[in-house]
Amino acid sequence: MFFVAHYSEIALKGNNRPEFVRALRRGLNRALGGLEHAVVHSQGRFIIEADADERQVAERLSRVFGIAWFAPVRVVPAEYPKILDCVLASSTAPDSRTFRIAARRVDKAFPISSQELGARLGAEVIKATGKAVDLSHPDLSVHVDIIKDKALIYSAKSKGPGGLPIGTAGRVMHLFSGGIDSPVAAWLLMKRGARPVYLHFYLAPTPQAAVDSKITRLVKVLSAYQGKSTLVLVPFAEYQLATTGVPGEFEPTLFRKFMRMTAEGLSHRFGANAISTGDSLSQAASQTMWNIASFDEGSTLPILRPLLTYDKEEIIGMARQIGTYDLSLEEYKDCCAIITRHPRTRVKPAEVTEWVTRFGLGDLVWRSVDKASLVTYNPAGDSLRVSPLTEALPGTVVPA
Repeated sequence: MFFVAHYSEIALKGNNRPEFVRALRRGLNRALGGLEHAVVHSQGRFIIEADADERQVAERLSRVFGIAWFAPVRVVPAEYPKILDCVLASSTAPDSRTFRIAARRVDKAFPISSQELGARLGAEVIKATGKAVDLSHPDLSVHVDIIKDKALIYSAKSKGPGGLPIGTAGRVMHLFSGGIDSPVAAWLLMKRGARPVYLHFYLAPTPQAAVDSKITRLVKVLSAYQGKSTLVLVPFAEYQLATTGVPGEFEPTLFRKFMRMTAEGLSHRFGANAISTGDSLSQAASQTMWNIASFDEGSTLPILRPLLTYDKEEIIGMARQIGTYDLSLEEYKDCCAIITRHPRTRVKPAEVTEWVTRFGLGDLVWRSVDKASLVTYNPAGDSLRVSPLTEALPGTVVPA
């Protein structure tokens, strides 16, 4: 089984294009892991050979960021008689009354121009099938790409996720609640080439409850797009005990500040260059412009918000598309469940800073991280490992 896969945005990268092409090749190999396969890059496209059924390969390719579209393809020598035989075989679909031939001669050594090749092949299809040509809205489009020594003939094109290959934009510490928004935000970050490291604050007495919950299952779904995934589980108990007495109207904003400080501290150990959240502007009281400013104040890293301008229905639509929506609806008691429901919408950064100092949140971050757990998941083999963070990453330093 052969497939052809095209990219679009990568083609605009100029002198940096080879780096993105190599990253996309790695993404294809990762997605096809476990299958006998070969991936070849030739003249602006990837040709993939895989020992598997068409549906299985198509499903995997549909999750590779950087791919604009892909199609099952017939590969024949770049010789007109063999091209003609293949085109005729591809034009016999009984449910099509009109067709077009889209010929493209990438290899200029081929003796027939693109326009002439399309015209000649089209005339032969009309003669053999009696079908009519429709260049605007045909029932069937047969594509013929002439590349070095080969002709690629295909018709059923499928849309890929687009974007940029995973890893080309670096790593980001992603605050992960398990609700509808944060998995979608992680997916959008991946689409722009970032690799999320998931950071979750759990309420249960031990991390095992979080490991056994939807949190890990959501990470597994997202791993189908990014491959190996890392999840850091930080206990909420240390924060809860240390901040007894904070006014309810400040609780959400102060806790979010603590999460941001923890993410920033851990970023050094995971090689992350940014922090990200699932915030949507004014969707909740903690996500107003003023409270976002309090969250960001003092950060030395950029804070990314892929969902900032999306409304809830748009976010739900994306969650359904990527397969996280139903999981996100599963019951799970997280830290937000015990935070006040009536926060202030306009908390000043100076007010939050005062509480940060009063409760010593810089030191509290360190104490919480010292009790954190590291979960690593590899979709190849469905392998999940859980270990204390300080054992997995000895020497973790969290700045005050």
